[in-house]
Amino acid sequence: MVYIASPLRGDYNTNIKNAVEYCRLAGAQGVLPLAPHIIFSQWCNDTIPEQREKGLQLGLALLEKVDELWVMGTTFSQGMQGEVAFAMEHKIPIFFVSHPHDPAYYPVSADENRLLTSLDCTPESRQESYEGQFVVLRHEHIRQEYRTPRNQIWTVTHGPGCRPNYAHSDTIHLTHPVDGDRMVVGRGDVWGVPTLKTMDCIRQAYPEFDAALQPAAEPEGELCR
Repeated sequence: MVYIASPLRGDYNTNIKNAVEYCRLAGAQGVLPLAPHIIFSQWCNDTIPEQREKGLQLGLALLEKVDELWVMGTTFSQGMQGEVAFAMEHKIPIFFVSHPHDPAYYPVSADENRLLTSLDCTPESRQESYEGQFVVLRHEHIRQEYRTPRNQIWTVTHGPGCRPNYAHSDTIHLTHPVDGDRMVVGRGDVWGVPTLKTMDCIRQAYPEFDAALQPAAEPEGELCR
């Protein structure tokens, strides 16, 4: 079940139409999409403060029960910001879909395993050097047919963007630990360093990872160093 977050206030009719379209496109990708302002606007008038507040409360109650939150577009309304904050607090995976009218950007895994998000990374890693670390690549940088958690785990070899807040360039160079494929992305194109639990899950889901990472795990048992 996927919670579809998009703006409601402003151009009300267009925003409702967009939410319906996002649900249609998401449903075609094989998920169960739920857009709160399509559902609750049937009896909660967003222009009446008491009813708007009730609608927001109902939306959060729905959000608590879904598997993922998809934040559609690049304009985040006050309601959407509250939904993101709620999802972060309740450890609900969040995906940001920058081009919501194009299903090629939708975070649907090509296999049965859920795609990785910032929840699968150590929070403090965003402020660390990435050089020599495993990192989680954001889903939109992987073609749909290869969009799996397996293909989100990469090793950072070098690049000026390894250091946080480096002013001149954020470029980092990646190598896939199993395939040896190489890629150059920006520091902002990765979520961070995966947790040990995430790497254990990757090993279990993809046996080829276990063989590829075994030597790195021997010294201290740390997969991300």
